[in-house]
Amino acid sequence: MTKVCLSSRDELLIIDLDKVAFFSANGNYTELTYMTGQKVMMSLGLSKVEELIKRSMPKEIPSTFVKLGRSVIVNERYLTHISTLKQKVILSDGGDLSYSISIPKQLLKKYKELISNKYNQ
Repeated sequence: MTKVCLSSRDELLIIDLDKVAFFSANGNYTELTYMTGQKVMMSLGLSKVEELIKRSMPKEIPSTFVKLGRSVIVNERYLTHISTLKQKVILSDGGDLSYSISIPKQLLKKYKELISNKYNQ
């Protein structure tokens, strides 16, 4: 279980990275979405969140988080479907909860190939 603690003058936020579905950019802020549906607005940009994730993950374990473009970081742990035609990535817990995220076609083609190669080795 990997947790990250963000502390500011007025708030303390503990993020359980294992339960995060995705992070999405919202101007200078980042919205964190858990698989449960809970959303949290963070006062950090997406690139800062990406750095934070990299620093918090153990070096011997590859990160399950992948940045797709400038606006989304997805947790591959929940990846179930990539549709380049519909320009969608589907993240699901295998039960009732799922998210459909719009991603540009060119990025999805590269990402689909990367995932395909990863599982076909």
